[in-house]
Amino acid sequence: MMMHRLEQTIKLADRFLFVMEAVAKHDFTATAEDELSFKRTQTLKVLNMDDDQNWYRAELDGKEGLIPSNYIDMAPHAWYMGRLSRADAEARLKKQPNDGAFLIRASESSPGDFSLSVKCGPEVQHFKVLRDTQGKFFLWVVKFNSLNELVTYHKNHSVSRSQEIRLHDMEVGALQEMVVAHYDFVPQEANELELKRGDIVTVLEKGNSQWWKGELRGCQGLFPATYVCPYLGTE
Repeated sequence: MMMHRLEQTIKLADRFLFVMEAVAKHDFTATAEDELSFKRTQTLKVLNMDDDQNWYRAELDGKEGLIPSNYIDMAPHAWYMGRLSRADAEARLKKQPNDGAFLIRASESSPGDFSLSVKCGPEVQHFKVLRDTQGKFFLWVVKFNSLNELVTYHKNHSVSRSQEIRLHDMEVGALQEMVVAHYDFVPQEANELELKRGDIVTVLEKGNSQWWKGELRGCQGLFPATYVCPYLGTE
């Protein structure tokens, strides 16, 4: 595998859109500079699955590289929303019945980072997920190897220092159908909705098999159904 593969990575702003975790099924020893070694049962952060269906870009212990896709099992999380705006996060969480309902999204203000949005009473609080030089995640003092570990910890310990807020999974029944855009879409009519690859869109209506109505970043409009696929929290 050639070293130039490393130079074909996507923009930093899109780099973590598809972050999810995977568990290694087998040991893998890198045979090229751009590959990443790992051991069976280790948890890796998958950063990019689009460039090559056989090789994914992943991170482990602060190191990045390519890994064989058939050596891992994906571990999806419904709480990860990718490129979701602050306003859309608030709109979704305010519909949730319970305090502590949360989601994690790609940060708007700091590309490559994450934000944690949590329902607290009638409002939604937002926390920046920080990372240290070793790639560990944290909100305050306790640090974690993955977002999953951070979430698990804060289901039992408050995410806030000023009040008691513990994370709880969102109620599925309160969620609207969501889809993820696989292609950019540039509107040709005033009633159409612009899409960027990786956008998470709330589906409002399915008028026909070709065009659906959706909401994104506070805007509503029509978009081609063939440009999206179901969003399962794994994108």
